[in-house]
Amino acid sequence: MGGASPRTGNLPTTSRLRRAEESGFGSECMRRSVISAGVVAAFLVSWPAGPAEARTADPLAAFTAQVAAKRWVKVSEVHRVHIRKELFETSDIRGAVRLGGARLTAYDLTVKTKQLGGQLRLLAAGGYTYQSGRPIQKMLPDGKTWWKERFTASDRNPFSSVPPVFEPATYKALLATTTKRTGGVYQGAITVGTLYKASPSLRAQPDMKPSRREAALKVHWRLWTDRKGLPTRFYTTFADPDYPTGAMIARTDMRLSSWGTKVRLTLPGTKVTYQRS
Repeated sequence: MGGASPRTGNLPTTSRLRRAEESGFGSECMRRSVISAGVVAAFLVSWPAGPAEARTADPLAAFTAQVAAKRWVKVSEVHRVHIRKELFETSDIRGAVRLGGARLTAYDLTVKTKQLGGQLRLLAAGGYTYQSGRPIQKMLPDGKTWWKERFTASDRNPFSSVPPVFEPATYKALLATTTKRTGGVYQGAITVGTLYKASPSLRAQPDMKPSRREAALKVHWRLWTDRKGLPTRFYTTFADPDYPTGAMIARTDMRLSSWGTKVRLTLPGTKVTYQRS
């Protein structure tokens, strides 16, 4: 078993990606691969196309109402990281999450990444997270198929996307940096330092605190909302031209649908789960 945990904690600052790259530990590269957003103007000229119909619904009020009602929403996220123009990491996350309070309260997700070389299933509810799949099977005792851990603050953002848009405080801080609005489409830029201060899941991990240089970098973002003001797509671009191993660029495209969908989450039983003492 060894002492390693397959925890796939929050995604983060460029220093986290550097540590993952040096250690070669795949699960750290999955959700901690790199903050997904943008800085280099050349990458910001062409945003992906999306609907831009005239809308007046307040996106913050609409989102806050979903959080208060502890609603589920379906999510898909595609994440790409290039270092020195070569593809370093790709990930594809699909499933559903439940909002509530300051952070996510539950989720059911399937994750595929280049670094892990396989597929993972992630579940969270009732104070615990569960992970299963070929990448971590070798770390489990015979007869066990799920790794169980406490559902801590650092697990509340299982996505590559930073800002963690499912956190009300982070969502509010993001919208406060809006520089342009066209109908229901918003766009802007927010510094990594501001994100860290706003996000409870990022602050829950001391090693996620950005350096002074990293804090000044900006996440460039674009958010599409529907007629009710609810987010349907969130696209970010991030570039660090002074990244230690070479210029780095990351892009994340998240789609959200079926707000208020019903999800029946079945957690694995004790016979197939392993929890490190």
